[in-house]
Amino acid sequence: MEFIRPEIEPIPLEIEIETENAETEPIGLTVSTEDSLTENVETEESHTYELTADYKKSTYQTEQWNNVLSNGKHVRFEVTNYFYWGTFEIELTDKEKEEILEKKSIILNDHSGVSVESMDSGCDYSDEICNKDTFTPEELKEIHRLLYLDRYHHTAYKSDCNDVDEDILELNGWSMGGTIYGITTGCELECISE
Repeated sequence: MEFIRPEIEPIPLEIEIETENAETEPIGLTVSTEDSLTENVETEESHTYELTADYKKSTYQTEQWNNVLSNGKHVRFEVTNYFYWGTFEIELTDKEKEEILEKKSIILNDHSGVSVESMDSGCDYSDEICNKDTFTPEELKEIHRLLYLDRYHHTAYKSDCNDVDEDILELNGWSMGGTIYGITTGCELECISE
């Protein structure tokens, strides 16, 4: 089971330090947040659901690979695999359940309490250089070599190749930045906890 981590924004803190007589007196420390975390907290109970797409071939996984070119410019390469079916576990309140059922597409990373149960029968594949139009022709050639050239087997390199090999990506300095899981249609939910 793989857990999906949503991006978490830091909570701004206001810190006051009192130091009247630091040699003999203890330091007073007051910590407060801009918004009180206890105000307006809903105590609505959440349930665990099995989430699947409501149509086949619409569940996807996008791997984000990052690298830096010789001139210092950053590049991201995304590899997307589509699956006939995917199953996820998600924790939702009744309100969140209503909201997610209304969506026409879902990025599961945007929700907390989600884990990947299975991704079945890969059926389609695509890859792309993000913001490709911002790179010069020379930079695009370097990116191509970083994607496809096995530096230890130069003779196997072909300039018209299009099969990405994860081992070659890692060998050429690419690092996995993250994985996005999503559904391009609506979803179905089945409660698996009370």
